Formats: sequence, structure tokens, C-alpha cells
Amino acid sequence: MKPLLVIAGEASGDLHGAEILRELRATHPDLRVIGVGGGLMSPYLDRKLADVKDLGVVGFVEVIRHLPQLRRLFGHILDVAREEGVGTVLFIDYPGLNLRLAKAFRKAMPGVRLHWYVCPQVWAWKAGRIPELGRTLDTLYCLFDFEPALFRGHPVEALWVGNPLVEAVAPEVDRETFFRRTGLDPSRPLVALLPGSRRGELDRLLPPLVATAASWDGPDVQWVLAVAPTLDAASLRVEGAPIRVAEGLGYAARAYADAALVCSGTATLETALLGTPFAIIYKLSPLTYLAARYFVRIPRFGLANVVAGREVAPELLQDEVNPVRLRQVLKDLLEPSRAAAMREDLAGIRARLGEPGAARRVADHLAGFL
Repeated sequence: MKPLLVIAGEASGDLHGAEILRELRATHPDLRVIGVGGGLMSPYLDRKLADVKDLGVVGFVEVIRHLPQLRRLFGHILDVAREEGVGTVLFIDYPGLNLRLAKAFRKAMPGVRLHWYVCPQVWAWKAGRIPELGRTLDTLYCLFDFEPALFRGHPVEALWVGNPLVEAVAPEVDRETFFRRTGLDPSRPLVALLPGSRRGELDRLLPPLVATAASWDGPDVQWVLAVAPTLDAASLRVEGAPIRVAEGLGYAARAYADAALVCSGTATLETALLGTPFAIIYKLSPLTYLAARYFVRIPRFGLANVVAGREVAPELLQDEVNPVRLRQVLKDLLEPSRAAAMREDLAGIRARLGEPGAARRVADHLAGFL
């Protein structure tokens, strides 16, 4: 049995990779796995080539700045694949690096089977990637039911496997334990803050969130900042605001919160599944934002709203991410009738994400190529 190479480039990919590898290990305990991943994938990797903490960049400008590092890793991955005699590759999201890698593998090692988990958001932007993915990959595992139809007429096998968040998203601890660990008061309303899992997101979103808490003039609330596993809590700056920082409790912080402000991305779907009223926030560098305005072709940027097909959660982008606007949105989310209506809308999003077992279905399909 030839080794399997798995490439994940960020925190969500690390989570998905760990779930799939756990399923594979259960049926193929002798499988040698090489890869790029984070702390969750590490126990399943026989040889780790890099950590997701080294790859957490977002946006056109930011990626360009990190190109030398990414190119070195690119070459290292190909060299190791040849050395180890890799027979199958699983790319997990992260198209900026993974699509280039997939095309390089197809050219340099044509006998290697190439699979991709988490279809790139070609329905939002870069539709030109559809034929590239279609002719490069053997299999494309899709999380949303509308994605396989985009690849009809292309050689790739596009399969809807459901969304792993349906079973993965659950509070890490019960409510009593959460409040005891964080030192928060269970009798007072709680607002959860999620500024993202990448350093660039944190640099742009954390300051306005801290300023919002520091200048809050609404009903009595308390604040918790959920730290992504790819970030160092000690490096966060929340001075001047009554914010409690919580590590390893990202789901619980949202599940037991009355409202949340959430960085755009997978975290918005997670929050929708937890049923907590929330607003979606995002802020890019000015140049990246100008480029995004040109390329992005969908009316909503929040993933939860894309799945819903309408704006269920308010969206704040760029200059709207400021303390005045954030305070207004939070007051609305905390209003009881508005919160109740939004919880009903969030239940509809969950219904569109498929049945549990996505990782198992991917692992079972992959096993046929090992």
C-alpha cells in the first residue's frame, strides 16, 4: 500500500483532515500518512512537512508577501512525494497553494490519484477554476448540494458528501462548566467575539471588537473572546475592555452566548448550527478589497447566508466594521423578538447541510484507491 499525502492549509482544513484520517486509520491501521496539518492532524501523520500556523495568510496582497515561503514548501512537498512513493493525494481546501500543487502532481507524477475535499468557492469567484479542477483532479468532494452540478461535462468525479460541521459542531463542555472555567456569570447575557483564525484577520478585526466592548452603551452584557487553535492567546491585546479570553471553547462560547460577532468563513456556518444570533464581519487590506470587489460575483459574502440563499445574518464589511455600527447591530441581535426570529432562520440552514457522516464517506471512497 503506497503512502497517502494530505495537505491542509488552515485551521478548518486541519479539523477536516483529522476527521478523515481517524476514519481511515480505523480501517487501514498500517497506512503511512505524510502531510501538512495542524495539531489535530498531527497524531495521524507519520511524517509532518509543515504546520498550518505557518500558512495562515489570506488575501491577494498577503499571499504575494508570503510567496517565497510557499514556494519553498511547494518544492519540498513534491520532493518528499517522490521520495516516499506517494500513490494518493488528498488536498483539503486552501486553493491558493493546493491547485498549483495538484497541477504540478498531474504533470510530474501522472500516476498519482488526486482527490480534493471542500470544493473551492467557484460559485462566488474564479469560475475559471472549474475547468482547471475538472481536468486536474480525479475526485472532488463537495460540502454543498449545489456544487456537483457545476462540474458536469468535466472528467472529475464531483460528489456531494454532506457537510462535516453537522456532526462536528457541539459545545466542548456543558453550560455550567463553561461559565465556571471562564469565570463568567451565567445569569448575565453574553456576547461572543470571533475575530478569525488567521493573523491577518485578527490584526484587522480585533481592534474594532475591543473598542466596541470598551464603549458599550447598551443593555448589560459580558464579553468572551474565543481564540482559534491556530492563534496564541498570549499575543491578544484586549486591554481597556471587559473581555474574557477563552481557549479551546470556541463552540461553547457561541452556544451559550446570546449574540455573537463572527469573522466571515466556516465560523459563520458553525455559529448557525449552534443557533446563536450573530452578525458576520470581515475586513481586508484595501488592495485586496479592491480586487475582491472586481472578482466576487455573489450578493452575499457570508457563507451562512450563501447556504440560506438570503441574508439571515447581518453582514458588515470593511469600514462598516467599526464600534458605532457594531454596537447598533448587537443591540438589534439582543432584542428578544429579533433573536427568536433569527433562531428559526438558522434552523433552516442546518437542514440544507446534509446528514452526518461526511468524513466517513470521504474515507470510504478514498480507501478504494489505496
